[in-house]
This record gives sequence, C-alpha cells and structure tokens, in this order.
Amino acid sequence: MSNKNTIQVFEYQTLKVGDDPKFTAKHFNALEKYGYKTKEKYYNVGNNRIKFNNYVGVIQVDNITIEVLPKADNEESGQSSKLKWHDALIHMLHECKLIKLNSITNAQLKIKSSSILDLFFDLFLTETELIYKQGLRKQYRKVEENIHSLKGKILFTNHIKKNAFHKERFYVSHELFDPNNKLNQILYKAIVILRDISNNSNFTTRINHLLLNFENIEEKNISASWFDNIRFDRNTERYRQAITLAKLIILRYAPDLKGGKENILAIMFDMNLLYENYIYRKLQHFKNKTQTPITRIKEQNSLPFWETNQVKADIVIEAGNKSIVIDTKWKIMNDTSPSSADLRQMFVYNLHYDAQLSILLYPKTKHSTQNKKAFRHSNYSEFYCQLGFIELFDEKNKLKKELGQHIYNELIKNNLL
Repeated sequence: MSNKNTIQVFEYQTLKVGDDPKFTAKHFNALEKYGYKTKEKYYNVGNNRIKFNNYVGVIQVDNITIEVLPKADNEESGQSSKLKWHDALIHMLHECKLIKLNSITNAQLKIKSSSILDLFFDLFLTETELIYKQGLRKQYRKVEENIHSLKGKILFTNHIKKNAFHKERFYVSHELFDPNNKLNQILYKAIVILRDISNNSNFTTRINHLLLNFENIEEKNISASWFDNIRFDRNTERYRQAITLAKLIILRYAPDLKGGKENILAIMFDMNLLYENYIYRKLQHFKNKTQTPITRIKEQNSLPFWETNQVKADIVIEAGNKSIVIDTKWKIMNDTSPSSADLRQMFVYNLHYDAQLSILLYPKTKHSTQNKKAFRHSNYSEFYCQLGFIELFDEKNKLKKELGQHIYNELIKNNLL
C-alpha cells in the first residue's frame, strides 16, 4: 500500500512498539489510554503492545493510521495477503451499506492507493458537498434575544431586568428560518473534527471550503442521544449517508484533552456481525433477482424463549412450510468438530424455528462442506445440523459477486426440495 503513514495488521495480531518504525511509544501510550477508556473493546493492552481482537476497521492516532484487516485463510500474512483482505474489507463494507462506492470498477485504483479511513473521509466530504450544493436544510427555530427593533413577542420579565436603562432595546422571542438546525450542526461538528485530525493534505482545501460554507452553523457538543430521534423524510433523505458517516466520526473520536497531538479516531466493526450481514445481503440479493422457492429471508430474527430472554438466529430462510436456520461463524476451524455449545444452540434453533435444518456457516479454509447429520433424539430425529465452508473468493482473489447463488446451490437448494 502506498500510504507511508498507514500500518496494516490482521485481526488477533499483536502490534509491538518497534515492530514498525512508525509505531512508537507515543502512539502506544495514546492507544493504552483509549483502550482503558473503551474497556479494551477493540484491542487488549499489554506491555508496549496492542493485541487486536474481532474488530476490524481503522484507528488513527496522531500521524499514523492503523488498518485492522479481517483474515480467514491460511495464507502467509505478507503484502499480497494484506492487499487481498484490504480490498475484501472495503467491498464488505460497501455491500453492507457502511461505505458507498458509486462505481466499484472505477474505484479500484482509489481503493488500492488509499487507506480505508481516507475512503470514509472522502465519502463524507463528497456527500456533505453535495448537500451544500443542493442547499442546506432550513427550519424554523425559536430565538430569544435583546435587539433594537420589536420583533415577535416581548418577554416582559427579562425585558424589565435587562432594559431598565436601555429604552431603545426589546427582549423578545421570535422565530428564525435558517439552516442552524440539528442535521447541519452534526455535519459541521464532523467537519471540524476532520480539520483537526486529517493527515491527508488532499482534503485540506475541501474541509476549509466547507467550514466557510457552514460558518453560520453553531458548533455543539454532540452525544449519542442526538441521533436517537433523527427521522428522515422526503426532504431530508439526502442527508442520510452523510449523517451516518458523521455519527461514526463524532462518536468514535477521542480528543487528547491534555492539549497534545495524540487525538484518536477509531472506526471499527465487529467482524462477526459484518460477516453475518454480508452473507444475509448476498442471499437477499440472490433471492431478489432469481426465481427460487424461497419466500422470505430474515436477519437477526428473535423469538421468545424464557421470560424476557429471547432466541435470536442470525439468518432464517423460509420456503413454504420449510425453514432453514444459518448461524454464521467468522473463524478458522482446525477440524470439522463444532463445539458442544454451538451444537446445543443449533438444536434450540431447530426447535424454536421449526426448522429441519440448521447450518453452521464458516469461511472456507482447508475444509469442505460436510453432509448434514441428524441430532440423536428420539422425539426429534428429523432435526439436522450441517457444517458449511464457503469459499468467499474467486480465482482472482476477489470476493465472489455471486456468493448468494453459491451458498444456495451448495447448502440450501436440495434441502428445500
């Protein structure tokens, strides 16, 4: 990868001070503080070392960017493997609507030469620039101010307090119709953060231009609760992608409160959930464009289990009166013997979803899909579980475009007949 300020590692890999000349004690100390602040959610802190876990994505600390890449193969961890998984992660994020590439074909050069973080920043800036060109959303808002002309309604209590010696002023409440509203304040806050943390000089002019265009927008301290009640309609739908990216930038940003330069931004994704959503979307895409017996595909489908507890299957496929449950597993299997806990879980899925077949779906490494096997229970002898190992890549080491069809043909089709 050409970006000299980027370090690439794989999930579950350890990065020690000195492993890469760019990763110094200064960077480790900043990550150590951030790790403790986030309860070691994205990585574990050791002695001058960081051990990454099941989260992938990007972490920027001061002048370096650390890309944490997924890995589910037995290849060497060299540059070719990093390029393969760098490309795969971007395409997975794109498929799962977490990053937008208008043309994957035309974006290939950009993908290979950019850090994932720069792709996020570029997309956010592009979406925000488009919103500004179309016109910032304006809304009415109430304003209280002490002015020289009568406008709106006089607030007599405050008017008497403040204007006893200023007869020419009026303390009033009135409405303004302007762009200083919640959506634009969120975008502005994200732009300010980019100004402070971006190491890519190509973004500087764009950021400064947007700052000028948003100069009448107030900078607010934005917390997670700001995003709870945002609803998009036909007038604000154009904000959706930019707000989604702004949320990632704002909520994952940890400024150095001591005034140093070790500000941190972490945009990380649970690889188990990303793999699950990727498989779901590939299956859904296949169903939507192909005539199959499948009537519905549901993701994260919950059923009552005990009191407030629920059973939640990753993916449920329905075809007439038949159901198949898929439980995605992002890990490398050393053998073809699933854990007892996984098998018990699959039996419960069979029972609660009235599914004859449950599938444990792994990315393919050295194993091939196994024949389905029946659970040994006198009352439920028709319940089966199967281990599936799906090849994600084609002969060119690119993620398979028709992965949904491949999963259908290998694991689902015969079980729906």
